[in-house]
Amino acid sequence: MPDSNAPDFRRRADLDWLRALAFGLLIFYHARMPWTGWNWHLTSGDTIDWLREGLRFMNRWRMPLIFVVSGAAIIFALGERSPLDFAADRVRRLLLPLAFGMVVLVPPQNYLTQVYTGAFHGSFVSWMMQALTGAYPGGRLGPAHLWFLAYVLALTFVLLPCFLWLRSAQGRAVHAKLGRLAARTGLQWLMPLPLTATMLWMTPMSDGSGFGLIGPWYGLSYYGVLLLYGALLYGSPEMLAALNRQRFLSLGVGILAYAIFYAVYIDGAVRPVLSKEDLAAYALLSTVNTMAWLFAIIGFANRYLTGRPAFLAAATQAVYPLFLLHQTVTVIAVYWLLRRGAPPLTGFVLATLATFVGTSAIYVGLIRPFWFVRPFFGMKMGPEGRARLRRPNRAINRSVAPQA
Repeated sequence: MPDSNAPDFRRRADLDWLRALAFGLLIFYHARMPWTGWNWHLTSGDTIDWLREGLRFMNRWRMPLIFVVSGAAIIFALGERSPLDFAADRVRRLLLPLAFGMVVLVPPQNYLTQVYTGAFHGSFVSWMMQALTGAYPGGRLGPAHLWFLAYVLALTFVLLPCFLWLRSAQGRAVHAKLGRLAARTGLQWLMPLPLTATMLWMTPMSDGSGFGLIGPWYGLSYYGVLLLYGALLYGSPEMLAALNRQRFLSLGVGILAYAIFYAVYIDGAVRPVLSKEDLAAYALLSTVNTMAWLFAIIGFANRYLTGRPAFLAAATQAVYPLFLLHQTVTVIAVYWLLRRGAPPLTGFVLATLATFVGTSAIYVGLIRPFWFVRPFFGMKMGPEGRARLRRPNRAINRSVAPQA
């Protein structure tokens, strides 16, 4: 008798849509950063307040959505594979692009940052010679926007026992019961509580070192919880159905929570300052707001993004390479625009267009066609690459074959 709790590992159109849309937002996000007044690689002296407030709103759910989608992708990629096969695939898909990106894609960002701020004077080659003399941050070959890959890679292996348990018979049975309970009682609204706990307990233990793997324990634990949430939500048809039904409720809670959050703690401040007395209420309201928007986004996607048009397959394949490339192209474009004194709004529009056009051109012209380049951008080699790798083996076999 088939297991009624067995997961369905077929691709989901709504998940592919969310992956493409969530990563596509990164291009708009980073193209706005120079004109927000926040510190970034390149920061203009001119700011656009409505751009900053738009990014502030997105900040509440943008990266959480990407980690939830990634958690769902992990449970689907794990499927029925052995842990060893899955681990090898994760290393190939995450560690190789991360290493390649830190050596090839990120250095132009850091070089232009130092040239723009006057911290370095000289050619890119001379800068690279200094950058290669030590480890980050002394060697300056940090991950930049690729911190996401480092987090997902590390957290995947740390949480692998949890993912393996979820696909076991016992895990599927417990998961199914939780899904049915959530569908009847709204149990999913307790999900903000673990996130609140990580903010309150782990933030004092973190060193504020950015997005490294040692020190920022709050970020690691917070995003680790969200990875698990992705597996829990997308591994339960009952939970997805509940989010589908409650999508307008979730949207209403998200709007109300953000309105209160903004009025009480932000109120237009570029960098709001919190007192210790405010931390608990801030953390709870922040995580309720985050999960409400995630529930709404997932619910609406589950309801309406069920079709699979022809371009979605191409977009899904292109998402990873474009993510790897986009910030380098953005920094180059913004450096050129700021040097020429582009007005803020014009600069934002041109930086966005340049990033879309530049990353797309590189992907179409230099990555997608070449099987030996594709793995460095997290893509499969394709039939041609696999065939080329098998040819030497066939030649060797013919050369040692016994003579008739």
